[in-house]
Amino acid sequence: MQQLMIQKPPFLRSGQTVSTMMKDMLLALALLLPLPTVHYGTHVLWVAAASVASCFISEIAACMIAKRQVDISELSSVVTGLIIAMLMPQMAPLWLPVLAGAFAVLAARVPFGFTGNNPFNPAAAGVAFVTVFWPQRVFSFSEPSAASVLKEGLKPNQIPSEMLWGTDGGAIGTTAVLVVAACAVYLIVKKTVSWRITVCFLAAAGLMALLFPRIMVTPLTSLKYELLSGSLLFCSVFLITDPVTSPRTHVGKALYGAVAGVLIMLMRRYGAFEQAACFAVLLMNAVSPVIDSFVIAVTARREARRNEQQ
Repeated sequence: MQQLMIQKPPFLRSGQTVSTMMKDMLLALALLLPLPTVHYGTHVLWVAAASVASCFISEIAACMIAKRQVDISELSSVVTGLIIAMLMPQMAPLWLPVLAGAFAVLAARVPFGFTGNNPFNPAAAGVAFVTVFWPQRVFSFSEPSAASVLKEGLKPNQIPSEMLWGTDGGAIGTTAVLVVAACAVYLIVKKTVSWRITVCFLAAAGLMALLFPRIMVTPLTSLKYELLSGSLLFCSVFLITDPVTSPRTHVGKALYGAVAGVLIMLMRRYGAFEQAACFAVLLMNAVSPVIDSFVIAVTARREARRNEQQ
């Protein structure tokens, strides 16, 4: 019987390096900055710069203390910083992304051996940290977000088509839905993220929205509001697809994405915060190895039975 093994991350397609993956992510994340900058001013750029600087400086300091060589070309701390910035409110005080970035690197990455070994997504951990301690700051938007209105059981004032261009209240990188969708296509085509996770995540979340609307609207309208509001779409592209913290097998990726989609919808309905993405990601990170072990065990048993029948 052929032995199935789980290899150590990160996992790269042929001809791709960690650096090229990070550059793809940086390009996609950078595309999310122009629209909020136009709508809300240059403070958006300062939030991004503060977050990136915090992650970068924290990683350099940790490397110096651990007497480890600093690999600037890896760019993982820059990507982490930008993801955190995208989940901050447009007028966030600069100390908020700084604290989130420092926690992401020093608590969620460094203790586990730096890049490629962390069991939890650092950016999700950083945002979850500041959300727990300073929720009013994290959800202080220029106008009430559609996600917050849905959380109250009310219908948002915006129609779904108005939520595509980044003018809705919400985190910096989550409101320009069309740009996020374009980034998803780019990263999937480049094979930087797994389409199985993204598609299964959105399919499961969408099915939950259709079957169990949170407000008194048609199932189709519920679907539109749920997929277009909050950080759900951003999460499906930039957080839940992290190759280090997600399963390695194809079936495992699909199962992981589907369960995450259901979980985030349950947390949206019953959780304490309007944005549940980071907490859902961290919970799924914890069970990712279990999913892979389950899939591999089932595959091995099927193969054993097939060999016995031959």
